[in-house]
Amino acid sequence: MEIVNLTAENVSQALCCTSYGGYHVGGVEERRRFLLWKLKDGKVRGKIAVEGGERRGWIDYYPRSDGWIRIGCIEVYKEYRGRGVGRALVNACLEDCRNSKGAIVAATVWDHMPKAFFKKFGFTDLDEKADISLMALKYKGDEPPAYEKEKDYAPKLNLDAGKLVIDMFDDGECPTSYVTKQLVKEAAKDFADKIVIKEHDTKDRAVIVRFGDVEGMFLDGEKAFFGYPGDLEGIKKILRKKLEDKKLL
Repeated sequence: MEIVNLTAENVSQALCCTSYGGYHVGGVEERRRFLLWKLKDGKVRGKIAVEGGERRGWIDYYPRSDGWIRIGCIEVYKEYRGRGVGRALVNACLEDCRNSKGAIVAATVWDHMPKAFFKKFGFTDLDEKADISLMALKYKGDEPPAYEKEKDYAPKLNLDAGKLVIDMFDDGECPTSYVTKQLVKEAAKDFADKIVIKEHDTKDRAVIVRFGDVEGMFLDGEKAFFGYPGDLEGIKKILRKKLEDKKLL
């Protein structure tokens, strides 16, 4: 097995971790555009595990302005798990980060990005009780940055008192976010003209200048989490409750 650097030429080998029905193609294409955008500006690095000309898995990571490296995602394809592919990818990433302050990663209690996996490499969990928390591996004396569970949503929008306004801020890094957006759009169809959806591409510098550094889904300016990536009926229930609270139903 060989570990190679992520480049614009092999970016297709690090696009999507899983498939979500008919939304798979759109999510893959958004991630392709995201990675090519970051590669062009030198703001992403990554490793791909290859054997016999076939990909086995990948990891991407992002240098931060504060000197830390953020691991974005790691994926080993199911048929190759348990063969040391993930360990090889993380070791290659960490070796590449030796001149930084350290590496951080948002890890979970679930199968994807599991905390137990990163503990094997010496990462310390900064919030053991949380389902999703920051884990850090320090190379220098600096303390790791605090984990921003929810970025502040400060932009002043023209919210419509007669409608539920859904703002979607996304840069395309994670295909799951794309799937969530499509599910919310599908769910909103049940409520006809009572919902307004606004999509904001945070790859666009003008969006950042206007709204600040913000990611995620917001209902009338409040951060919303629909699951990973959520289910259609569950999202409909959330939207219905919001509409009922606004006395629009």
